[in-house]
Amino acid sequence: MAEARRAGWRFKGKTPMWFTALVALITVDTTAHFVPLWTVAHWAQATADDLHRYRLPSHDGVIYFVQPLVGEYLNAWWIDVGLLVILVVLLFANRNKLERGV
Repeated sequence: MAEARRAGWRFKGKTPMWFTALVALITVDTTAHFVPLWTVAHWAQATADDLHRYRLPSHDGVIYFVQPLVGEYLNAWWIDVGLLVILVVLLFANRNKLERGV
């Protein structure tokens, strides 16, 4: 039986720690953004008070109110974009350590 082969790019030798760390950070940050946004109806309140004054629109059309720090983080979509840009720049800078997989 033929051996399965993966096409794409891979590192020559061992995968660098910076690559593993950045991919892990992107995964954790994406999860930390999307899970609360998908479940906002279960934990946020529909009326504002002194502590929960940040407006957070939900996919169901209701506006929920959360603490300002939580709301600012959940609306910070640029964090993952910035991490992805850093990853691409580092891959480009280390392109001599990459090889084409067959």
